[in-house]
Amino acid sequence: CEFKIGIRFIVDFVFEIIWEDKPAGLWQRFLTLIHLNFTTYQITKDELIIKTGFFKQKVNTIELYLLKDPDLTDNIYQRFLNISTLSVRVDTHVHGTPSRTIRLKNIENGSKVRKLLRDAIEADVMERQITYFDKV
Repeated sequence: CEFKIGIRFIVDFVFEIIWEDKPAGLWQRFLTLIHLNFTTYQITKDELIIKTGFFKQKVNTIELYLLKDPDLTDNIYQRFLNISTLSVRVDTHVHGTPSRTIRLKNIENGSKVRKLLRDAIEADVMERQITYFDKV
């Protein structure tokens, strides 16, 4: 008796990108113009994705439910170009482990992106039914 068992895995990663952009400082705008800006920021319904590099491409993905407190800062140079830096804390949920901060530098319309990210984080937390407890 001969049996052939074939298992086929077809993985189709389809996800909706809510927001996508590249850094937009003066130097980054020039690099984008000549197609040499290789940094891309994306927000999906589940993740924040940061892609960097050309020869060695790095894709950093962070689940949205791990993100806390999106903050916006801009200096005078950034205000002149209508760009900002969005900083968001990554909560590790491990006692005693310090959280790290992710920065999306030189993004256009920073206040709109901050609100969009905040709403996406809240929606992901609600979908996963995660409850946070504050230490007293």
